[in-house]
Amino acid sequence: MNKLAFVCVASLAAVGCKKSGGGTGGGGGGGGGGGWFTGSSSMMTFVNPKGAVDHGYQLGFSAELRGIACRYSGEAWVVGNAGTLLYTNDAGATWTRESIPTTADLRTLATQDFGPVFVAGNGTFLVTKDTGKTWTELGDGVTAFRSMAAAQDGQTVLALSEDGGLWSYDGALHRTTTLAGMRAISVSADGQLAIAAGNGMMLSHDGGATWAALAVDPSIAFDDVRISVDGDAVAVGAGGAIANVTDTGAVSIQHIGTADLHTVHVADADSTDGVGFAAGEGGQVLVSHDGGHTWALGANLGQTVWGVDQIGDGHR
Repeated sequence: MNKLAFVCVASLAAVGCKKSGGGTGGGGGGGGGGGWFTGSSSMMTFVNPKGAVDHGYQLGFSAELRGIACRYSGEAWVVGNAGTLLYTNDAGATWTRESIPTTADLRTLATQDFGPVFVAGNGTFLVTKDTGKTWTELGDGVTAFRSMAAAQDGQTVLALSEDGGLWSYDGALHRTTTLAGMRAISVSADGQLAIAAGNGMMLSHDGGATWAALAVDPSIAFDDVRISVDGDAVAVGAGGAIANVTDTGAVSIQHIGTADLHTVHVADADSTDGVGFAAGEGGQVLVSHDGGHTWALGANLGQTVWGVDQIGDGHR
């Protein structure tokens, strides 16, 4: 694994990423229920469960950081433009800028507790089965991937391309269908339940093999969605839209403010009391303490936020 090591201004060691199960991620701590936010102008900021900024990082280079995914007790990955991939396996005491076989803009990523790590973006879809020592390129140089999700306790790996194409990974990458207008995808821990969101929403109960449209206003453009351990989901999008979706497909929508929301994460209630975060344009953080049903204003990070992942079991 070729890498350039650098030390963050503030150590993550006391508040490292953590997920159920073992693994190679080491390094201290975890828990606490806070969220890591990534965004424009190289923004990496930790926000505590009350919604206040705890600390941030000066990475020493400029990048649009589009997403973050944590794994084990101390491992996290961050993707960004121009092939930017950051990695920590010591809860953030040190980070490395990874060398990977692409300079394409990376827009999405997913991890599995005991499986591969996936990163993708404009024309590229990379898979590593050895924590970044080697990478396999499955992209065609043309297809632009914008969202992906991987089951933590199952085999399902799904991705959405910019044109609404639904792709699945089973050791190879296959386009299986088109979900017109969909922009984000999430799968349950066992891989059976999947939800896609964009201009409307679609739900699958068979790992993405078949889909049914949900009753939701298609004029609301959703940009991110996450399924919780109980099968309910939260989606966020344009104009401060936040949708709560049950595992049977019932949808209720509220609006918090008017800023477009790009990312959401809600922790499992049995791990960190259902603490959730959402953010997007302008950097205003929204915080939930009831599994994403009600929201309050947190810190304003002053930059566009593209990604969030969370401390505690069962995050992304």
